[in-house]
Amino acid sequence: MYLRFYIKDTMSLSKQMEYSIIICTYNPDERLLKRCLNAVRGLSSNSPTFEIILVDNNSANPIDDLSYVKDFLGSCSIAFLIKESRQGLNHARLAGVRVSKGRFIVFFDDDNEPDPNYLVKLGYLHLMYPSIAAWGPGLVSVDFIDGMVSEELEIYAREAFQERSEVELVYAQEPSWQSCYPYGTGLCLNRQVVEGYAELAKSGRFNIADRTGNQLTSGGDVQMVLYCISLGLGAGVDPELKLTHIIPGKRTSLDYLKRLTFGNSICYATCLSEVFPDQLATLKANVMTEGKFIRKSFKRFIVVKLVTDPIKVLDLIDYVGGHYGIYRAIGKPVPKLIDWMLRRLL
Repeated sequence: MYLRFYIKDTMSLSKQMEYSIIICTYNPDERLLKRCLNAVRGLSSNSPTFEIILVDNNSANPIDDLSYVKDFLGSCSIAFLIKESRQGLNHARLAGVRVSKGRFIVFFDDDNEPDPNYLVKLGYLHLMYPSIAAWGPGLVSVDFIDGMVSEELEIYAREAFQERSEVELVYAQEPSWQSCYPYGTGLCLNRQVVEGYAELAKSGRFNIADRTGNQLTSGGDVQMVLYCISLGLGAGVDPELKLTHIIPGKRTSLDYLKRLTFGNSICYATCLSEVFPDQLATLKANVMTEGKFIRKSFKRFIVVKLVTDPIKVLDLIDYVGGHYGIYRAIGKPVPKLIDWMLRRLL
């Protein structure tokens, strides 16, 4: 039913702008944002019609005072800047959506550098696969611009920063996270999906704030993709969609990766249960008991204290964060000993 509505609506909007690119930023690294802006300005002249919306999410130094941002806005007639004072990536994204005009919404972070043909490929995908409402890049390269992360952390860091190298187009419609679902990097969604998500966020059903200030909790991307699935639509990635994720040195430390890992792992249960409320019963039925949670976590904790292995530390944080997130999603108090352990891990 939703698909029939979507096709009819698409036909009625045939003269509307095709894509709205929304770039949200907070206290940006000039090197990263410059590359991002240059990349979107350099999108192929064969691209469908598009606009560029730059959202300043309450930066300490307003980005409209930055010379390179002024140059970009002055030289790119299809770009404009708005400000969103409420801190949080989701607030910034939805502020951009409210002023956008495109049939499709493309979210680039300020450290994303899309391939020149990104919109050309999206146009093909939307024509050929109308029931797939969320697309993302199948090829994501991570560029450590201040030098390579340490050898022992490299593989973990590349995965944490969403590097992927799919060899074929893949998609699915399963009501739980699938390996072929797109991450937030370069995520493109049908406008109707984003607007539906925004209404539910406004009503209080969806409460994921996503990255707020310097905090690394996340989940808005996951929730938007799962919301697509809840509507009977699909989500996928295509290697013809290519993007570079630019990572500065300050994000390659073990401390940063620990915070990033915890921020990612703690949110999934909430994302899932808010989109699919019937999952709450399943989470409650299968939640690990407090005693078992403490025993299993502290057994690993002792190991990481005895063995100097950063990957074991990160794996422990991921494990604890996932179960911590389930406790939080079902409203069950987290054992104080788990909080004590996390303070020593993070």
